[in-house]
Amino acid sequence: MLRSMKTNKWIVIGEIVGTQGNRGEIKVQVHTEFPERFSEMDSVRLFHQEQFFQVFKVENSRNQKGFSILKLAGVDRIDEAEKLRGMLIKVGLDEVMPLPPGRHYIFELIGLECITTSGQNLGVISDVLQTGANDVYVVDPHPGVTALKEILIPVIDEVVLEISPAQGRVVVKLLDGLLD
Repeated sequence: MLRSMKTNKWIVIGEIVGTQGNRGEIKVQVHTEFPERFSEMDSVRLFHQEQFFQVFKVENSRNQKGFSILKLAGVDRIDEAEKLRGMLIKVGLDEVMPLPPGRHYIFELIGLECITTSGQNLGVISDVLQTGANDVYVVDPHPGVTALKEILIPVIDEVVLEISPAQGRVVVKLLDGLLD
C-alpha cells in the first residue's frame, strides 16, 4: 500500500540514464549499495526531481556493467522509455535496506549537531563528501564558532568518536587547525 506522497521522506536509489535496446527497457544508474534490490522489486516509484510521477510494475530486471536494466509494464518502445530519462527511482524510509552496525546512511547524518568532546556545539552537518579515502562531514557552523563558512570534519576513528542519530548528534575530537 502506498503512503501519502506529501508526508513521506523519499530516498533516491536510482536514476534513469538511458534506454536499453528497442523494446522499452530502461538503464538505471544505481545509487544504492544494494543493486540486487532492483531484481527483488515488484514495482518502482518514479519522480521528476521532488515531484512524484508514477508507479510502474517491474516486469524484468537484470544487472549489466554496473547498471540495472529494467523492463517496466506499459513501456514497450524505445520512445516511451526515452521519456523516462532523468527520472529518479525512490523508496520510502521504511524501505531502505538495513546497514551493518556502525554504518549510517547519509540522510541519517544530515541535520545532526556536531559537538566536540569538550561540549562545544560546532554546528549542523549539512552534507557528506565521499572522497574515496574517507568521508568528510560538511558542518555549517553556529555563529561565533569560526570565521569559516563551513567546517570540514574528516570521518576517521581518531576524529569521529560517536555517531548517534537517535540523539541527534555526532561527537568529534577536533584536530589542530580545523577551525582556523
